Amino acid sequence: MDQSFASREWLEWLTRVRLLTITLILTVGVVWPQYVPGLSTNRFFLPLIIFWITLGILHLILLRWLPQAHWHGGLQVAGDVVMISLLVYSTGLQESYFISLYLLAIIVGSILFSRRLAFLTAAICFLLLGGMTILAYLEKIPRTSALAPTLGSLGSWLVMNFLGFLAVAYLASLLAQSLRRKGLELEAKREELLSLQDFTEDIIHSMRGGLLTTDLRGRILLLNHTGEEILGHSFAELRGRKLQELNEDFWLPGHYANAERLSIRKEIDFRTPSGEVRYLGISLSPLRSREAERSGYVFNFQDLTDLRRLEQEVATKERMAALGRLSAAIAHEIRQPLTAMAGAVKELARLVPLEEDEKHLVNIVSRESERLNNIITDFLNYSREKTYEFQEADVRGLLDETLMLMEKKPDVGTKYQIVRSFNGREMRARVDASKIKQVFWNLCDNALRAMPEGGTLTVKLDQHPFWLRIAFSDTGIGLDPRQRAKIFEPLQSGFEGGTGLGLSIVYQIVQAHSGKISVISEKDRGAEFIVELPRVA
Repeated sequence: MDQSFASREWLEWLTRVRLLTITLILTVGVVWPQYVPGLSTNRFFLPLIIFWITLGILHLILLRWLPQAHWHGGLQVAGDVVMISLLVYSTGLQESYFISLYLLAIIVGSILFSRRLAFLTAAICFLLLGGMTILAYLEKIPRTSALAPTLGSLGSWLVMNFLGFLAVAYLASLLAQSLRRKGLELEAKREELLSLQDFTEDIIHSMRGGLLTTDLRGRILLLNHTGEEILGHSFAELRGRKLQELNEDFWLPGHYANAERLSIRKEIDFRTPSGEVRYLGISLSPLRSREAERSGYVFNFQDLTDLRRLEQEVATKERMAALGRLSAAIAHEIRQPLTAMAGAVKELARLVPLEEDEKHLVNIVSRESERLNNIITDFLNYSREKTYEFQEADVRGLLDETLMLMEKKPDVGTKYQIVRSFNGREMRARVDASKIKQVFWNLCDNALRAMPEGGTLTVKLDQHPFWLRIAFSDTGIGLDPRQRAKIFEPLQSGFEGGTGLGLSIVYQIVQAHSGKISVISEKDRGAEFIVELPRVA
């Protein structure tokens, strides 16, 4: 049997055809004799039909139980040929109006089997039909026909049926062979198409950037894996939704009068479902069909958040370096005359008797001179190149010591609450202990100053595969976007009496530790400063 076509699908098709045929036979056998005078239904007809239906049901059960067996086709065709022979014999042999069912069995054999077996099926059908007819003519078996045929008419009838069976076998096998060949070609093309589809999907989902396609109205048709990661949405969530609902700024055709341009590019802020804000670079191009008609749009987008952060860090470093050099030069130029002026005022106060108001003014000049000298000292400390002594240390212990000292400040216990959110395990990193404690102190002090009415400072310490992450969260006044952009630059203090150098020094120290510092904040919603240090395994 030709295994390429003797498949479960063909056998199930054969089962349906068989049941339909049996129904037609039953209808013809029961209804037709009522309209033809002299015809009556044979008493064996109904039991044969019932037995044939039973065989069909058994074949179906076997096909479900043993779907991989190779003998289903042969068994079903053999059973059909036998049942057709019994039906033809019971309805009058050469007078039977069911002889054409042999042709259906030959066609099924041609589909299921090779050409040689198709001719063999035709030969078996003819031998059964001819054998029963000859035996009945010789009175070896009971004759079921109404009239006894002559020898000549019997021979002509047998020759005609023989040629008819062979012709049907030849034509059916020829068509089946062509169908097999086309089926194999179609299967090969299907495999090529599936391979091409898989290859295309692999390329799309392996892209380092996001890829999204829509129709002309903006309904989302495709989103690759990288795009899912960037947007924070799965394709299953977005399929069929309009891109405008996801983010109006993402829908670039709505922002340009001529959406046919091939190079439309824009950079937008995109908020993920988790609340994270990402900076995306988007380029748009039309999606063309085979007829070169525009059928939609293709959006290529990249997550530029890290790149933008690096650009801001580079710009901040350059500004801080320039300000450092400038502050050092100015501080040196100012300190000497300032010291001379303060000394001269004190000497005048000593030599000349002064009234109370005059003494008060001299004290103001001395105090402000001292404060200005402290600011100059801070500038020099900021601009002077620092030396570090790196050693492995338990960051958890250093952080705990800093928080303990912070809690000893007089006003902390009454107005502020400091919450530790880290366990007792050691978390080690290579740090300069004194410098990193200065970072912790400055961040805690700034957090408390940002809560003038009191509040809660929460300090978290987490361990990641390559980093230690220390977060300082307050419930204070927060920062607006302009303040966030320049928070680590010198002279950006938001507190009265501050020099604006504390966070700049913090930034310098963290950078020297090959770490990272960032801030998450909104106005009147508190702030979270995050320090990340390379951990020691």
